[in-house]
Amino acid sequence: MLAFRRICLEDKPNFDRLFDLLQPEVSDLTFTNLVMWQFTYGLLVSYLKDLDYWLLMGKPSNPKWKPFFLAPVGDWNKRTALEEVYRLMKEIAAAERFEFRLLRIPQFLADTFLEIDPSITVKLDKNASDYLYSAADLINLAGRKYHGKRNHLNKFIRSYNWEYLKMTPEIAEECLNMESDWFDIRDPEPYSEDEAMAMVLKNFDFLGVTGAVIKIDGVIQAITVGEKLNRNTAVIHIEKANTDFDGIYAAINREFAAREWADLEFINREEDMGIEGLRKAKESYHPVRMVEKYTVTEKPM
Repeated sequence: MLAFRRICLEDKPNFDRLFDLLQPEVSDLTFTNLVMWQFTYGLLVSYLKDLDYWLLMGKPSNPKWKPFFLAPVGDWNKRTALEEVYRLMKEIAAAERFEFRLLRIPQFLADTFLEIDPSITVKLDKNASDYLYSAADLINLAGRKYHGKRNHLNKFIRSYNWEYLKMTPEIAEECLNMESDWFDIRDPEPYSEDEAMAMVLKNFDFLGVTGAVIKIDGVIQAITVGEKLNRNTAVIHIEKANTDFDGIYAAINREFAAREWADLEFINREEDMGIEGLRKAKESYHPVRMVEKYTVTEKPM
């Protein structure tokens, strides 16, 4: 049986090498994403040196979540290696007596698995699918469809004494030590979003991510962190703001896109998790398309 262990920061160069090869579109496939959500997922990894693949197995502590696999990380175009990886995942699930499931699988990989094993079931996971936007749209907010966004942004610009600051390790530390009603991750609950955000900010420099804050009257009131997902797309991992300041989300969204990602074509703002308010907020920025993710199982769902 293969040996699985917790992911560690020292794994980053090997993961990044393979992600650079894959040029993924789904937000899950960055080293930062795997590290920040590792405790929520109960993520365990195993590197298959002969195949040059990482297996990603989730064993969540939450009893409502069943064990699963995420997309294996390697060269998906090498069919023989991928077939062996697929066989190994099924073998592991059988040996550990859990239902074989792959979650958050990009369409290309889901289609390939279906070719390898026509008996599986592949189902779209709308709640996990990512919203993909034109970077130019988020920067320019042009046309009638962005009229409301422009109004919110302009009101914010006029109303407050604000400044945009690119994040540094020192600013990341300042965020970690904040004590406020809208952002306080000093003692995060286990397996929570706060824990995931703290993981990123604590390792901000090492992870090589890009971030920013907006300060109003010298106090941090908005925080965002993202990174390049592929050659022409950025992904936003964190975006939090104090809604006591009208238009602040419009401001941090637009300023981060304009100042850090203007040279890219797209911005992936991740999924809505099936939360209606989040879905409406993401739809209001008019994505160019959804980056679909699929669930793969051995039996009908």
